[in-house]
Amino acid sequence: MYTERKEDLSVYYFLKDVVFLSTPFVTIVDGFPEGDLKLPTVAVEAGRIDVVEYELGNRVGLRVRRWYIDIYANNKSQRDDFGYKLLDVLKDPIPVYNYDEGFPPSVSPTRIGVLSILSKSFDPIKISADVVNKLYYRATVSIVAQNDRS
Repeated sequence: MYTERKEDLSVYYFLKDVVFLSTPFVTIVDGFPEGDLKLPTVAVEAGRIDVVEYELGNRVGLRVRRWYIDIYANNKSQRDDFGYKLLDVLKDPIPVYNYDEGFPPSVSPTRIGVLSILSKSFDPIKISADVVNKLYYRATVSIVAQNDRS
């Protein structure tokens, strides 16, 4: 499995097993939600990858990645609470695990690095009150991170 996919899974399991562990009524999905949307849902989707050259003669470079964490909520207060919670908890690095060894809860894979958060943002999506029942209360938290392999 590519390191990038291990990072994607690490962000997903971080949300599922750490951030929203105390709120089991929240559905966490990897990628855009498909089928009937059960509120509240938090969806994580990998975004852009930039490779930045940082050392003469080194062709690997630094990989800077972006993730989009979409929040679908029952109301404005719930949407904002989840967004603020994410901004607060994402001050610390996200551990990256070797999922070639298996997946939780049956396996506790080895830690192979951490995603150091370089920047983060919370962007509530404004929806007209007449269509909120069809479009839900939504927001996107985006993070930019770099894998500091340990």
